Amino acid sequence: MKPLAFWILALLATSALAFYPEKPIVLVVPFPAGGPVDAMGRSLARVMESKLGTTLVVENKAGAGGLIGVAAVANAQADGYTLGMAGTGAMVYAPFITKKMPFDPINGLSLLTTLVRTPNVLVVSSNSPFKSIGDLLAQAKSHPGEITFASPGVASSAHVVGELFQKLTGLKLVHVPYKGSGPALQDLMGGHVDLMIGEVSGLVSPIKMGSIRGLALSDSQRLNSLKDVPSATDVGLPAWVADGAYGLVAPAGLPPALVKRLVDVANEALASPEVISKFAELTSLPQPGSPAQYKSLLQTEQARWSSVIKSAGITDE
Repeated sequence: MKPLAFWILALLATSALAFYPEKPIVLVVPFPAGGPVDAMGRSLARVMESKLGTTLVVENKAGAGGLIGVAAVANAQADGYTLGMAGTGAMVYAPFITKKMPFDPINGLSLLTTLVRTPNVLVVSSNSPFKSIGDLLAQAKSHPGEITFASPGVASSAHVVGELFQKLTGLKLVHVPYKGSGPALQDLMGGHVDLMIGEVSGLVSPIKMGSIRGLALSDSQRLNSLKDVPSATDVGLPAWVADGAYGLVAPAGLPPALVKRLVDVANEALASPEVISKFAELTSLPQPGSPAQYKSLLQTEQARWSSVIKSAGITDE
């Protein structure tokens, strides 16, 4: 027989859930307003709030590759009124790059569920002489240290994925960091750098407009919305699978009853036509899951990327 204290705590938790939510819930998006992650977060929030019966207020807390926003969630009260989207950069790469992590990705948060994944894509200017990965490899191997690749900044996700690309191909590229993906993309289109790697959700529009050319997706299969862009498998790099994965998090210590409620609502939202349509528009794939699945994904990805980061000597200092 379970002790009386157990039943008292269970009753309190059930009672608290019966009145939840009593006020608006904040969803922290750790990137600027107007970007693809923000669009995905707002779409998710609209559907979740209709199922929860309260308003979900999206707050953009950008900076440090997503660390600032996720840290704000980690430091909030564990009452179910502060949630956040957390990306691969903050949850997987940062622990091996940042000397002073503001939170523990595995144990310092309530990991609720995976939300979405978006492959990375290697792109060049529409005026580039490189029409294929084969063209790029041939030129880079005959002129080592001359081909430049842009990223939104040192230690950014694109930087890390670019290092894996170099490791798998044996190329020596020159990394050119920018202060954000916007300036990097502008210089790519202007011919000031040779190539760029980034999440396809942020590059799909200029690819479709013909401003840039996609040479390869960091995914095992092609995307229906970008059928002309070959997959990593198509170009002979099956190990170059590197998605931008986002999950739903809350402060550590969230009561189990609230965890279950929020996970159920998030997964229902991910299955809704509105969210599926918006994610597809951004060339991203809904990824419903559970706390256990999200934790397992983070642990697997951390184990995989730690060696890439360490061998490349990537640091934020």
